[in-house]
Amino acid sequence: MKKKYKFISFIVLLCLLTSPVIAENNISKDPVYHVILVWLKTYRNQERINKIIEATKELKNIPGVLEINAGKVLRSSRVIVDDTFDVGIIMKFASSEDLENYLIHPLHVKIANEVIKPLANRVVVYDTIIK
Repeated sequence: MKKKYKFISFIVLLCLLTSPVIAENNISKDPVYHVILVWLKTYRNQERINKIIEATKELKNIPGVLEINAGKVLRSSRVIVDDTFDVGIIMKFASSEDLENYLIHPLHVKIANEVIKPLANRVVVYDTIIK
């Protein structure tokens, strides 16, 4: 039992010691795409889709945002395509640092809390580094 406890303690310590290194590796100086998919509470409601798309346009004025595009889902008969969401938003940033600054910007927080969250049933975000 003592050996098992020591082994588990060692693994936990190892994880704690390496976590700052892992966090530093998440910083990218390469461009980053921030992809947001939104499922509405009211399925395929065009008025609410347009409200999110229009609100998204305001985000282009936040420092660090290089590009921003928003639109409704493209229906597909391909099995591999998930076309169950209602709104897609794609944003480009020069770096992960710019993305982090954007996430705490007051305008982003306001639109997320006052427009998107009240209308959304589900939101999924994907961030990817562009090479």
